[in-house]
Amino acid sequence: MDTTDVTRWQRVLRIEGLSDPENASVLRWGYVMALVAMVLRIIFWVYTRRYWEDALITCLHSENFVRGLGLTHFSPGESPLHGFTSPLSVLIPLLGDLIHVGFGVEFLKLLSIPAAALTVLYLLAIGIHPKVRLPGPLIVLVMGYAAVEHHQILFGMAGMETQLATLVLIMSVYYTIAWRPVWLGASLGLCMLARPDFAFWTLIVGIYGFFRAPRDLPKVVGVALALYLPWIVFTTLYYGSPLPNTIIAKSLGYPHWWEKVDTINLAVIKRQVWMGLAEHLHLLLGPTFGGHGAGIHIFFTNGPESPIANLMFGFAVLGGLAILIRRRWELWPPAAWVVVYSLYYVFLVPTIFTWYKVPFALMLLLVSVWGIAAVSSFLPWSRLRKGLLSVFALAYVGVFAAVLPLTFQTERQIQAYIENPVRKAAGLYLAEHMKPDEAVGCEPLGYISYYSRGNVYDWPGLASRKVVAWSRKHPDGNLEKMLKALRPEYLFIRDLEYLYWFEDTTWINEDYHVVAVFQVDPKVSDRIRWIDRNIDTSFRLFKKNRPDDARPYDRSLLPKGKERSD
Repeated sequence: MDTTDVTRWQRVLRIEGLSDPENASVLRWGYVMALVAMVLRIIFWVYTRRYWEDALITCLHSENFVRGLGLTHFSPGESPLHGFTSPLSVLIPLLGDLIHVGFGVEFLKLLSIPAAALTVLYLLAIGIHPKVRLPGPLIVLVMGYAAVEHHQILFGMAGMETQLATLVLIMSVYYTIAWRPVWLGASLGLCMLARPDFAFWTLIVGIYGFFRAPRDLPKVVGVALALYLPWIVFTTLYYGSPLPNTIIAKSLGYPHWWEKVDTINLAVIKRQVWMGLAEHLHLLLGPTFGGHGAGIHIFFTNGPESPIANLMFGFAVLGGLAILIRRRWELWPPAAWVVVYSLYYVFLVPTIFTWYKVPFALMLLLVSVWGIAAVSSFLPWSRLRKGLLSVFALAYVGVFAAVLPLTFQTERQIQAYIENPVRKAAGLYLAEHMKPDEAVGCEPLGYISYYSRGNVYDWPGLASRKVVAWSRKHPDGNLEKMLKALRPEYLFIRDLEYLYWFEDTTWINEDYHVVAVFQVDPKVSDRIRWIDRNIDTSFRLFKKNRPDDARPYDRSLLPKGKERSD
């Protein structure tokens, strides 16, 4: 890229240091990593054809809106329901569906490709900023992670807003450090549109701005509100509240950690903190695979923790201490956000889904590389320091790149051999057989609702007022109790749930019968890596008994497993 192009980028994005001669080498690496990020995502898209379950929940809202049913998970006779959490996860697909109904989720994938490149470039901008000045190899390390780490690729290219959420967060980190009030306000407004819990970040930046440049704060807040306030007004008028139904449903349906222990003492709290950190939050700083959804495979270890991730977490602790001791106040906001979010996830979030962690992991890695930079500053010779950092960066990014062929192939297998013949097929079956006034009860919502276009009593009620109303009256509720109480026409139940998780299936056996079985072909199941971490490989579709049914029912279709007492 010539000087004119660099100047144009510097002028458009308000990024400092792009034309400085000392940054020429790392700048070239930045463009390479941005290109790698885009190429890998295109390959993933074309090769795997992956659709994440939750992506189908949100894009159904946008398709229904274009079809004239409202921005909702349509249920007959109900007013619109706010069944999604991230506004961007619906607004972006809505643009695609306005072009052609059904193009929304693909449009979100399409935008995630340049968003990945911009994420890399903003990480570059953070690293070369005069107030930061990270060593070149460490800038390459964090850019490489953003480009090649599996989960940084997976969720955006499986139809979720994750890549865009990560981009706007990293953008706002840069504009906080560079202190560009208008651009900062715009990025903060986009952060709130990306994820409501990014409010923690906006609050931290607000505190930082109050001490750094209080006169600029009204400008920052004004621009942010100009982007975000219209959404609050719209949701209040349209749905009756700006609070998504998904947040209410999850708070009622998922137990918190203190409800799972017999007593709370210092030992229990310490165990909860370390399990939350090592087995969930900073786990993604090592090479892992969470594409099966119900568990994460950790490479290069047999235990529940990743040695590589633990090492990087240790560097993050050192990085946070270095920021405080050296009074690097411009780096305080991202370090503070990591601490606040860690506490939030460990103590207040009942279930930490893997896509929650993607932006967090990248912010944590930024603090980690500051810790590595602080440690390496004690090395006596600059050439030795640069050489060791280069080897470390190459090795770190290399382990993530090395596992991509395995992870990409497994994602392809999951879509082709699990999702398509199981949950997608079940949704299509229901579309053909379920009547408009009937409902199906189950835990998974995305594939079933998207392909059936029917009424779903999902757990914990992400798109169901009826389930949320029931949960309010039954705080100890769960999927089994909800289904038993509401008795929908159909039950879509995992074999695991029927055989092992449900306490009593007598009511199912007496009032329902199996009409279809959806499961992975046993001939291919052994070829799918880490399939033991997937709970969606075998479902039974039960239908409520009717007097005019042909008898007797085929009891051989019931799941085979342990002998039940009922």
